[in-house]
Amino acid sequence: MSVFSKPQKMVILCLMGLVPCYGLADPSAWLLKINRAAAEVGFAGTFVHIHGGKVDTFEVARRIQRGAVEERLYSLNGSAREVIRAKERIWCYLPDQNTVAYDVQLMGESGFPRMFPGDYPQLARLYRFAEGGRSRIAGREAQQIMVIPNDAFRYGYTLWADTETGLLLRSDLVNQQNQVIEKLVFVDIDIGGKISDDQLAAVNTQSGTRLYGNDREPVGVPTDSSAWTLTQIPHGYQLSRHMKRIFPTDESETEHLVYTDGLSTVSVFITEAGAGQGEGSGISHMGNVHAYRTTLNNHRITVIGEVPADTVAYLGQGIEYRN
Repeated sequence: MSVFSKPQKMVILCLMGLVPCYGLADPSAWLLKINRAAAEVGFAGTFVHIHGGKVDTFEVARRIQRGAVEERLYSLNGSAREVIRAKERIWCYLPDQNTVAYDVQLMGESGFPRMFPGDYPQLARLYRFAEGGRSRIAGREAQQIMVIPNDAFRYGYTLWADTETGLLLRSDLVNQQNQVIEKLVFVDIDIGGKISDDQLAAVNTQSGTRLYGNDREPVGVPTDSSAWTLTQIPHGYQLSRHMKRIFPTDESETEHLVYTDGLSTVSVFITEAGAGQGEGSGISHMGNVHAYRTTLNNHRITVIGEVPADTVAYLGQGIEYRN
């Protein structure tokens, strides 16, 4: 049995913003350009998400005013799923599950395209970068970059970045066999144009839905104060954030640890187990997101990320209760 209900899974994935990250060759120039675009450039467009034999189409609009990011992501096929990133909150509309949830949006959280600046010398020890040719995507010139991992604990990427602004126009997620397992590509995009309030407004309404809300910001926790420790961590991954938070769909307090190598990211959630949540461990997946779950010392533990299954299992099998 999964550690999260289906609505909880969808909300967690929304809040984590699990979209492939990217790095670029010519690090000092390209990474700076991408960071500047992510922080300063608004856009609107349509992209397709190809994964597991499915093709999903999304409409996205992003506006940046005085450093604040506002964004709307809307599914154009299937259920009218929608994610709204406002100045202080992030809203997830799941009409097929009759659910709306919101949470506090943290400073520094990003939407689509998601990006972690990272430290290039560190990344260069974990990945190899190769520059490809130029191509046209959504009517714009794009530079191809290959990001090749040095071990099996992380995926690779083939990327196309807009040569003018640095925005990501296409991203292919590549497994250890060099197979494309997920693809995100814009089919049209308007970069730098005016984004209206209507473009950022939700299509869905809260009428007749289950509303889950959380107005409490996560509380930062000193790393040495936790009763839990990870005895094995894949090379290159470091603890970047440690907090206690309340998820909208679960009123119990959750300890949340975020590990990243500067490009790939894994989250560890630790919550007191409820009645009927027994022992047992195992791996599950939703698309290219793998999760390892187990129960220790009457706590539910879930390790989740858009990384290979071996990565979440390695982290999860090394968790110990030290009190």
